[in-house]
Amino acid sequence: MSSTRPGRRLAPAPNERTVPPSVLAEPLVDADNLEQIADNARDLLTRARSAALDPGQEKVLRKFSLAEAAELLGVSPRTIQRAAQAGQIPVGERNRRNQLFFSLAEINKMRETWGRRPVRADGTSPIVVGVANFKGGVGKTATTVHLGQYLALRGYRVLMIDLDAQASLTNLFGLIPDSEVDSEKTALPYFDGRLNSLRPAVRETYWPGMHLIPANLALYGAEFSLAVRQKEEPGFAFYRSLKDGLAEFRDDYDVIIIDTPPSLSFITTNALFAADGLVIPVPMAMMDYASATQFFSLLTDVIRVIDEYEGNKKVFGFMRLLISKFEQNNATQQTIRDWVRVAFGEKVLENSMGLTTILRVGPAMETAYEIASYQGSRRTLDRAVMLLDSVNRELEDLIRAQWVRQVAAAVVRPAATPRSGEASVAA
Repeated sequence: MSSTRPGRRLAPAPNERTVPPSVLAEPLVDADNLEQIADNARDLLTRARSAALDPGQEKVLRKFSLAEAAELLGVSPRTIQRAAQAGQIPVGERNRRNQLFFSLAEINKMRETWGRRPVRADGTSPIVVGVANFKGGVGKTATTVHLGQYLALRGYRVLMIDLDAQASLTNLFGLIPDSEVDSEKTALPYFDGRLNSLRPAVRETYWPGMHLIPANLALYGAEFSLAVRQKEEPGFAFYRSLKDGLAEFRDDYDVIIIDTPPSLSFITTNALFAADGLVIPVPMAMMDYASATQFFSLLTDVIRVIDEYEGNKKVFGFMRLLISKFEQNNATQQTIRDWVRVAFGEKVLENSMGLTTILRVGPAMETAYEIASYQGSRRTLDRAVMLLDSVNRELEDLIRAQWVRQVAAAVVRPAATPRSGEASVAA
């Protein structure tokens, strides 16, 4: 007796299906076709950016209201107004409604005037923060750029390093990697040994106090170069390359933030070894939770191998998981969040990075800190900034704690002899 219900038509077996003519006519794809696709996509990106950005096709940082400037400076709006009227600080600029606005450069000048710029103690070093996860799509670049901008808004000197050949961070700074970033102006020439300094790759950005080492697809070549150098150069340790290169920036920056590739690679290992602290963004989905578990297992293996090779232990000043892309009303995500907090305990940041429309960077390539006017609800923008501030404030505290440790270590070891090329550490 047939189990097929009356009137039900069975789908034909795979070998009985007729392939549509349009599929049979599918053209073959070779390297020339791929190049044309890439050219078309690049052209569209250029036109989209031209439409999104200001005339001149360069990103410009917005100005900040009197109230925003007062909050960033930790003074009252009236204090700013009186000082501006007295000619002690920049006078700012008024809009058509007579509202007062200041650029970040002007706010930094006020910091200098009033002694409110963050200053780390003599003898301390920049704190290197690696933002890492071996899985893509977890919010790594968004975490990196917003942390850097948060710190720059507060007067820190920040170097951003894009080590991901996909160059998402570079894009967010208004640069088209393949057409506007010369491969010689990335970290590639340093990694492959043609240059002995990273400084030629550093460029200023439209954010005062923030510099960038950009990336493009050619950075993939660094993987092969580091492997060859490890094999052929006596005494070369591939994982030390970035750490050694960052030493020359000791007096130039307060914080160095690295956006890493979504894989365990030679470049990622460099970033991990150079980092004083790690931030690992993890969305609350089962695949991402499993990936985070694997991340720590692989990281353990890598660090143990390096420890054995170095003869001493690599120590991170801090390591924190960041719950990213979190939807507060999603019951499944809430459950996974609870698992993460149980599994990783105090290594999870108290605050989460929420999933809001503001954090999804759109065609204008603006981050939440850059948006001057928002088409949606102002409350949505304010909530996004509040979420970002709460996360980044935690990370700022962890960064500042590392300088306290450096000073304390100098007190314990007052007679330590500085390494060649380094200034002695003041107690």
